[in-house]
Amino acid sequence: MGKQESVSDFYQYAKDLAKAERELKIEQWVEVTIYYGYAEKQVSLYHYNLPREMYFRYQWVIRWRMAKLQCQYPKQIVSTSLYFYDKRSGESLEVSSCLSKLISAKAQITKAERKMNEYIEHNRQNNMFFDENTDDELVKFKAKLERKKIECAECEKRLEKLVERRNDYGNKNDKSAFQYRNGKENNEQRSRR
Repeated sequence: MGKQESVSDFYQYAKDLAKAERELKIEQWVEVTIYYGYAEKQVSLYHYNLPREMYFRYQWVIRWRMAKLQCQYPKQIVSTSLYFYDKRSGESLEVSSCLSKLISAKAQITKAERKMNEYIEHNRQNNMFFDENTDDELVKFKAKLERKKIECAECEKRLEKLVERRNDYGNKNDKSAFQYRNGKENNEQRSRR
């Protein structure tokens, strides 16, 4: 029975993580680089930038490309490098990254709220002297949960500012590239006249 509970807890936590990712509007992408060589002598041969689901669905294409490149460079060891990231913010999704910690914190808050509600419901049904406002454990738990929510909200604001800055920077580069192309086209038209 204990093992079944731990498996169901694991699935519930996975659902909490997925919910947190949806709330944060995470777009999971992966950057795949096929290369040969080591450290400073690395030579990039091919580069993919794909949604994570597509990467897992079409890994055979990457293996095929690696085999083809291995045939082209038989004396080299051809390898791949993977970088999982959120396309919207550009932040890494590695285990120790800030974004992964934020997703985990939101999932933990959801789990804690669920446990707190279960505790309250259980005590309301089984303890006639239960009072939410005077229960020491519950008061401490609520205070800790509120601090965690505030920290999480501040992290979300920092993430949103990062996304805005990234979008502003991208828009400026797009505008300058557009202006450059238009300026070049206008100069070509003037020279034709």
